[in-house]
Amino acid sequence: MIYPIVIIPIIVGCATQSVKVLLHIIKYKKMDLKFLLISGHMPSAHTAFVVSITMVVAFFDGIYSTAFAISLVFSYIVVYDALKIRTNIGYNGEIVNKLVKEIPGIKKENYPILRERVGHKPLEVLAGAILGFILTIFLIVLLESL
Repeated sequence: MIYPIVIIPIIVGCATQSVKVLLHIIKYKKMDLKFLLISGHMPSAHTAFVVSITMVVAFFDGIYSTAFAISLVFSYIVVYDALKIRTNIGYNGEIVNKLVKEIPGIKKENYPILRERVGHKPLEVLAGAILGFILTIFLIVLLESL
């Protein structure tokens, strides 16, 4: 019975990452497949993935299991990272990019342009959590009906 615990979160993560591409198409009227691979933006696939892991472990192993406790702590760390740590890395990238542009006499070609959008906004994390929750319930119900 280990396969649903592994497969469902992978499906949820891939589906959520695909939603980023769809939202980009809707917003900009063009396809950009880089959104299949990048972090950040709406919705948070990391959050959807860890919410899904926690839910399938709760469903198959129970909320009093060691696996559930570990997945809950793991989920907290991933969401905290997306909201705080990676967001601050993005702010640092923004400041460094600005400094490289403004400091006279600096060879700009020696400094790569840093990504400024690495983490998530709270709404993106919330959307990822909701999407992860709904997709996981749908997939568990679908699996149980087979």
